[in-house]
Amino acid sequence: MIKRFLLYQKDVLDTITSKPVMMSLFMLILFLALNSLKIALFNFYIIPTQTLETFKYKFIMAILIGLLTYSVVLSIRSRIVFIALYLMQILYIIANISYFLFYHSYLDVTRFILLFNEGFDAVKNSSAPMSFRMLTAFIDLPVFLYIAINYKKIRNIRKRLILYRTIAILASIIFIISIQFSNNAHNNFIATILQDRYRGESPIVQWYGTLINNFVSITRIGDENNIIGSFKYGKTIEVDKDSTDNPNFIVIQVESMDSNVINKKYKNQYITPYLKSLSEKNVYYPYVMSYHKGGGTSDSEFSIINSIEPLEDYPAMKLSNYDYSNSFLKSLAKESYTNIAFHGNSDVFFGRDTAFPEMGFQKFYDIDKMGLKQVGWGAPDKKVFNFAAKTINNLPAPYLAYIITMTSHTPFTNAQNYYNKSAYDDIKNQTVKNYFNSMSYVDECIKNFIDDIRAQDSNTYFFIWGDHAPNITTDLYSQSSFSEGDKFFEFVPLIIITPDYKKYKETKEVASFLDIAPTILDNSGLSFKIKSDGKNLLDMDSIGKEIPFKGRKFDREYLFSILN
Repeated sequence: MIKRFLLYQKDVLDTITSKPVMMSLFMLILFLALNSLKIALFNFYIIPTQTLETFKYKFIMAILIGLLTYSVVLSIRSRIVFIALYLMQILYIIANISYFLFYHSYLDVTRFILLFNEGFDAVKNSSAPMSFRMLTAFIDLPVFLYIAINYKKIRNIRKRLILYRTIAILASIIFIISIQFSNNAHNNFIATILQDRYRGESPIVQWYGTLINNFVSITRIGDENNIIGSFKYGKTIEVDKDSTDNPNFIVIQVESMDSNVINKKYKNQYITPYLKSLSEKNVYYPYVMSYHKGGGTSDSEFSIINSIEPLEDYPAMKLSNYDYSNSFLKSLAKESYTNIAFHGNSDVFFGRDTAFPEMGFQKFYDIDKMGLKQVGWGAPDKKVFNFAAKTINNLPAPYLAYIITMTSHTPFTNAQNYYNKSAYDDIKNQTVKNYFNSMSYVDECIKNFIDDIRAQDSNTYFFIWGDHAPNITTDLYSQSSFSEGDKFFEFVPLIIITPDYKKYKETKEVASFLDIAPTILDNSGLSFKIKSDGKNLLDMDSIGKEIPFKGRKFDREYLFSILN
């Protein structure tokens, strides 16, 4: 036995001492090291606890799993599997980082499939967030190319080193098992994490990575009935009214308008002077907590119309069996309100073509139904507002019109096709420059639209809010958002114009998307019943309930204090 082992050792030594073999062996080890570094950095970027110890843990786990993975992959004769795995790894890292940068949550297989069309359109229109961190996906590219080209040589070395390879594999398995015992001792074992559902996805990603989080998400989803059953409704609000004064409501949801832009100046001029003037003369809530979760932008409509928190890991708007029983639009429709919606994008985006009628819209005008053309991505807001004004002015009262803008969508380049404010030409940061230009354009569009409607009808409420923050954090402009643990909070403004021009500015509490449905219903003059954690924002003496968010409830004054 000893003689055989010594002969094996001599054979190994003779094999690896030749320069070509030494070079190939060095490149193989370098690839495993760089590939592990890539995986560790990728996972490190997207977890809230970014410490040196955490990075060491990520790197060690990546090396151990990499040894096991590539021991299997390199046993396959064809290099196609090796190349395919590497390319999938690059796409996976880029997609996950891009998703995390925009939504501050983790992309999983279910979301990827359900939002594939939306994601493809976002990439096609250059609106997917980009970062230099994505270059991490390519740090091992030169070594990968060497191995792919010299794949047969690498496999031959692997065969010669079978004993050492076996020892390395066994050692990796033992090491991984011992780490799991350590995780269990510190309450970070996967089963322990899953028992406490309120710990969220971050602990899973921190200790086990995004792939395990994917598997967990798939097992948690089950069928649609389970998903629908997970919605948390607020307390029942029931009001008995019988008023013949049923005003109209026009709500404007502005793409990427966060709280800070209303009060932002450049060269001593407001970016949105009209919205700023409205905020000073009407009801103004400077901070409204936005729900921007598993359904992206569509979560705005979902949470506002249904007055519930959307899903963390599933696009709620794409539920095919949900009946939207809590939709405030249905309460309006029962009492002869006409509910219509306008959006400068295709109605199939986020499944609005199916969801909107189910929510209670009798008519939904998308870019095609309005007869408009794409200019950049979507129809220009000006044309959408013009079409909406003509349609609304011919509607019988009472009605609710829901307008979703499109021009100011990331990367904020749409407006360049038909609008340019020269005051921003000297801004070096292109994203900020484009954002200011887009918001200036939208501000003018809203002004012209409201002036047009006001000239025709005085018994109308206007609600103007943003859907989510623009994902901009620079010295010149920084969005209204903050992180607390693994929770990311985004805030948008809300301006309400009442028929009697009530004036008020909130200075103590944040509002929430959940407040909008109770506010509209309570001022409709109708009897209604709705489950909600929101309140009537036009009743300034009412006490606001805590705002639910990702398994916890947050005090409104506490959130406001962080932002000021």
